[in-house]
Amino acid sequence: KAEVRARILKSCERLQVDKLPLVQFFWGNYGIKRYVDVGLMLTELKEEGLIQEIGATNFDLKRLKELKQAGIPLVSHQVQLSALDQRPVQSGMADWCADNDVKLIAFGTVGSGILSNQFFGQQTAPTQEQKSTASMRMYSNTASRFGDWELVQKLLGTMDAIAGDVRSSGRCADANISNIAQRYVLDTKAVASVLIGVRNQNHIQENIRTHSFQLSDGERAAIDAIVAKRKGPKGDVWDIERGVL
Repeated sequence: KAEVRARILKSCERLQVDKLPLVQFFWGNYGIKRYVDVGLMLTELKEEGLIQEIGATNFDLKRLKELKQAGIPLVSHQVQLSALDQRPVQSGMADWCADNDVKLIAFGTVGSGILSNQFFGQQTAPTQEQKSTASMRMYSNTASRFGDWELVQKLLGTMDAIAGDVRSSGRCADANISNIAQRYVLDTKAVASVLIGVRNQNHIQENIRTHSFQLSDGERAAIDAIVAKRKGPKGDVWDIERGVL
């Protein structure tokens, strides 16, 4: 408990705030069953006024329910979620979060750029040269679990066609594949926001465009039809990364 408190105080000092707006915690090893204890410690610090809200990161649905049932007032859950990785949906987590007022914060929505115009039409999966960052290596694995590169290209082609329809209909003059990929996730049940990595000002403007239009039911259905053909990733949130699968 002293270590948890010390870490929260250190973060407050570093950010120069009296309380942390949101603390999301991750637990790497379910074999050490103290994640509920830590959640309750954070709850005490929230009651003390050092934390405003509590969230979780990459828990599976079983453990997320345990946290909630223990009385930990979770408001958010940060998860990897994209057209390439539907684990928060297929596990039933999105439905449960919607029913229990826990908002999903999605990351990896464009798969380190795999879901972008850059890779549409590329004949092969990302090359070793293209997999130069840990992020690209991780999401390349996600794409390979989704299906073969031909299926990924069908997904990109579908998103590209939808982006063209969005542009031609006047909904967003510069919509591209990444915008469609982000919009698809934002429209998923329980999703409140997406986390985006940006490297320059152009990325900021590009990402803002995602919030300027909506997808039609038919457009979402077209993406759903491709996603339904996926082979994976299987299991619940972060099962593969934890070595559960």
